[in-house]
Amino acid sequence: MGKFTKGQIEYFLLKLHSLTGLVPIGAFLILHLSLNALRTVGVLPYQLSIDALNNLPFLIWIEVSVIYIPLLFHSIMGFYVFTIAKSNVFKYSYPRNWMYTLQRVTGGVVFVFLVYHVGTTVAPKLWFGHHLFDAAPFLIDVMNDTFTTWTGRTIYLIGILSATFHFANGLWGFCISWGIVIGPQAQRNAGYAFMLFGLVLSVMGIATVVEFSLHPVSVQPTFGGTS
Repeated sequence: MGKFTKGQIEYFLLKLHSLTGLVPIGAFLILHLSLNALRTVGVLPYQLSIDALNNLPFLIWIEVSVIYIPLLFHSIMGFYVFTIAKSNVFKYSYPRNWMYTLQRVTGGVVFVFLVYHVGTTVAPKLWFGHHLFDAAPFLIDVMNDTFTTWTGRTIYLIGILSATFHFANGLWGFCISWGIVIGPQAQRNAGYAFMLFGLVLSVMGIATVVEFSLHPVSVQPTFGGTS
């Protein structure tokens, strides 16, 4: 078996980059926004969802293998695509050119936001040893404090909207590049469908931010406590 060429390796990595944007990263984004949106129903359903996740066996290894490693790979490849991309939106101001450019820009914004988000939630949770049923009260207090200021609200709104756009527009690109949606009319219809899907995810995220901002509620561990 001969060696793979540079072009073949790049093609494979770009395809893997596209695939990881859908699974597991895209799937995790949907799950994360959906569970966070439980906060709009009440603080208890939201707390129970955090309890369920933080009581999973081998949680840290699941997070590293299913979330952080794919995210790191997707981010590295995203920055690589950004370096080789040729933006011509000012020469050819077509909607799809703008979408392509926004896809690259929002990817960078999401990366910065995720560093901030993980650094202010997951990292201190692990550092201070808040796990199992003790994780929910800690994380809820962190989010309550974050949304007491317009700086925190703005950071999260920009991060959420960038993530939902990047995912929804990325889904359209995935379907095109993988040959799932073929033909101008089908591609146009898919664009509208994914735009609507992204809007739904955005509303869920915005509603969560609003609920935290208007009704901050601290909680106690639902069962025992580990701190």
